[in-house]
Parts: sequence; C-alpha cells; structure tokens
Amino acid sequence: MGRAAGCAITLEDAYASQIHARVYRQEDSFLLEDLGSTNGTYLNRAAVTTAAPLRCGDQVQIGSTVFEVVT
Repeated sequence: MGRAAGCAITLEDAYASQIHARVYRQEDSFLLEDLGSTNGTYLNRAAVTTAAPLRCGDQVQIGSTVFEVVT
C-alpha cells in the first residue's frame, strides 16, 4: 500500500509514503508490516513496529486513510 503506481492498493493521501506498508499471508494469518514509512502505520491506533497479525474488525491507518479489516 502506498502512493506509488505499482502498489496493489494505491492511496491518494499526502501523508502516505510511496511504498508505505504491506499486508501478507503467513500460514493461516494475515500480517501488517510498515515498510519504513515516514509517518508510520497504525493498527487500532498503535504504531506498527513489527509485523502484526490482522483480525476482523481491526482498523489500519495510513496517513488520514483508515481501513477496516473484514472477512
């Protein structure tokens, strides 16, 4: 996720980095990872410093953009 055209999820958010964060699958879980962004990635209002598991209902914030995890 980020502002770069090559991102799977492109954000039109001035506070998002070109390549900001990623969501990936590891075994039976999906994980959120910040990719060294300038303004940080937040999971349920807490800064993501290491890969963090995602659960239904979680909120991911990148800049002023907020996503909710659904099944």
